[in-house]
Amino acid sequence: MRLAAAFRYDVLLQFRHGFYYAYSLVAVAYIVLMQLLPDSYLEKTNILLTFSDPSMLGFFFIGGLVLLEKGQGIHDSLFVTPYTPEEYIWSKTLSLSVLSVATSWIIHASAFGFGTNPVWLLIGVAMTSVFFTFIGLGVAVRVKTLNGFFFLSTFATLLFMLPVLETAGIWSSPLLAVLPTYGSLLLIGAPFSAPSPAQLLYSAVLLLAWIGLAYGWTRKSVYRFLVYKIGEGAEGR
Repeated sequence: MRLAAAFRYDVLLQFRHGFYYAYSLVAVAYIVLMQLLPDSYLEKTNILLTFSDPSMLGFFFIGGLVLLEKGQGIHDSLFVTPYTPEEYIWSKTLSLSVLSVATSWIIHASAFGFGTNPVWLLIGVAMTSVFFTFIGLGVAVRVKTLNGFFFLSTFATLLFMLPVLETAGIWSSPLLAVLPTYGSLLLIGAPFSAPSPAQLLYSAVLLLAWIGLAYGWTRKSVYRFLVYKIGEGAEGR
């Protein structure tokens, strides 16, 4: 059960480096904000804040983790063990996704109570977190510094943020329906808008398809920029 052991290690590593404290501070800030808002703004604000939590925090945190491991030279010894790159990808992704789902549920419950049904919301959060963590990991293995990560990640995520404009009532287009974040926002907003079963199914399938594409790209990136670089030293990276 190497994946389970790796998952536990990643959770401990995230805790040790303050990720849980950072998530807690973000959650508290969101909860305070939700309490201060008028009721008429709660639903849309909850959707946008919940969306920003799994997508952005997981995305950037995975970048910090990978660059930290690069700086410590962990990958040179890690991938000469039976531990596979696939297990590495899933361990990092699932550990951050669990944290993101838990935080999102607490934020939602603080405003709407624990009696609401957040099933589709949490499914949307989990799938969105997996997708963006894959993208963040694929970007992080390609760069050497945080500045490089932030620069490249801007281009990697800009297109996926466009459906937020529709949710905010700023701009809309039928083309947005092919982006994974269209499905994310529909699922996260499901407790408030009561979408049809067909819409829910479409959103879930859309996200699964994009997750598959993201995983394939990330797996290829990890092999190319981490595994095949083993033995070259810091300059080879």
